[in-house]
Amino acid sequence: MKRYSFTLVELLITIGIIALLAGLLIPAAGRARETARRAGCLSNLKQIGAGLELYGQANRFCLPTCCGSQDPAAGPTIREVLLPNLSGSEDLFRCPSDAEYAERRGGSYDWNTLANGQKMDEKTLRILDFSMPVMGDYDNFHGSTGERDAKNWLYLPAEIQKRLKK
Repeated sequence: MKRYSFTLVELLITIGIIALLAGLLIPAAGRARETARRAGCLSNLKQIGAGLELYGQANRFCLPTCCGSQDPAAGPTIREVLLPNLSGSEDLFRCPSDAEYAERRGGSYDWNTLANGQKMDEKTLRILDFSMPVMGDYDNFHGSTGERDAKNWLYLPAEIQKRLKK
């Protein structure tokens, strides 16, 4: 019976190859995980948009008047207004990539106070050929600080997009 043994050099080369492969695969797995979290965030915003449309149908197709980070005294939070239209699911207001804002502010998404009380038609929500988002991520949850394409935005009718900040 023949015995096989490995030399120290062969073992070190094998360990080096395994470490190199792990170094290549771990960042790819992290990017895939973030892509899945971003998809969950987009889904949350889409459902919030559907809740806004239900709210509008019951209120003469007008958007609610809610507070946001731009004007904290503008009224109740969008979460308080929409929860009855969203089956009370508070998880919709938390982005899967948000590690801190949801706990401090009660949600991951910011309401655009410029949309307060506006009609829900495309003409009103367009300003000089620019579509006005009604909600978006509080922060760059889906990328590093300074990255231009790291926020998700909700436009009406219930259209979600990741947009480049200018």
